[in-house]
Amino acid sequence: MTKNISLKAWILICCLTAATAWADAPQEQGDLVVHVSGFNSEQGQAIANLFRTQDDIFGKPYVRVVAPIQQGKASLIFPQLPYGVYAVTAFHDENGNNELDHNVLRLPAEPLGFSNGFKLSIFSGMPSFEKLRFTFAAGAKPLEITLK
Repeated sequence: MTKNISLKAWILICCLTAATAWADAPQEQGDLVVHVSGFNSEQGQAIANLFRTQDDIFGKPYVRVVAPIQQGKASLIFPQLPYGVYAVTAFHDENGNNELDHNVLRLPAEPLGFSNGFKLSIFSGMPSFEKLRFTFAAGAKPLEITLK
């Protein structure tokens, strides 16, 4: 009976140790760098929104970062981001109100850009997660977005 209890205790200790080690193991992650170009001025700020697979790209982003504009460009960093599949939208918040403004026709009134080389046009249709998606993994190069 003592041997059975000892064996069960040993198995339990091994399982708990393995579970703790697995839970403490660092997730694969890195800093996603987004270079945005095409700014008409240095007024206002650059904003980039990051979306996960289950997110609505017209809704609240998973993460939002803000950066100053310098010489027509901005570099935005999503720090310690788990590797995975994402989509990014970026825009020039010209008036600094932290929102993408729209005109009377509900079209974007501030310069806007997208990941995956997506360009908003009559032929491209509306942006969607699938059209903007990219894979962020170890060794990823900075994402390049040009505002239009």
